Amino acid sequence: MFARKLNPGLELRPLQPADAPVLFAIVDAHRASLREWLPWVDATKTVADSRAYIEGTVRDDKETRAFTCGIWSMGRLVGVIGHNRIDWANRVGFPAYWIAPDSAGQGLMTLCCRAVIDHAFTELRLKQLVVAVATDNLRAQKIPLRLGFKHVSTLKKAEWLYDHHVDHFVYSLGAPKV
Repeated sequence: MFARKLNPGLELRPLQPADAPVLFAIVDAHRASLREWLPWVDATKTVADSRAYIEGTVRDDKETRAFTCGIWSMGRLVGVIGHNRIDWANRVGFPAYWIAPDSAGQGLMTLCCRAVIDHAFTELRLKQLVVAVATDNLRAQKIPLRLGFKHVSTLKKAEWLYDHHVDHFVYSLGAPKV
């Protein structure tokens, strides 16, 4: 189970079903902003939806198919990060992340992504990480580029986002040479 204290005010720890009310409150408070790029927001209608999501992430973690952590800043849940999927046969991880708009722009996500990347290459011993970001999501594109990922392709109509398709830039980062 992945958990990290990144500095005195910032930590990553697995979400637990008891976190569902807080997670739902964040999604509900920032629904319009999050909906711009996250396709699951409209399906998150109740605390029970958030609880079901968390229970799924706990199950995926136990089965080592993926892992998900809450991002806790100054004791407050502000976002989510982890790997949506881990392809063990090819040793590839697929990191994903989001942060509440009122916590964006403080460098938190970059710190959190660095911790997930380090864990992926050192502890999970993955060989490659792949991140996909909507081509119009300029803010989210800065994170993989800042962390050394390289743009490797563009997928047309990669995701259905409520009422339209969006294209994705695909970024890749290989494990450091030892």
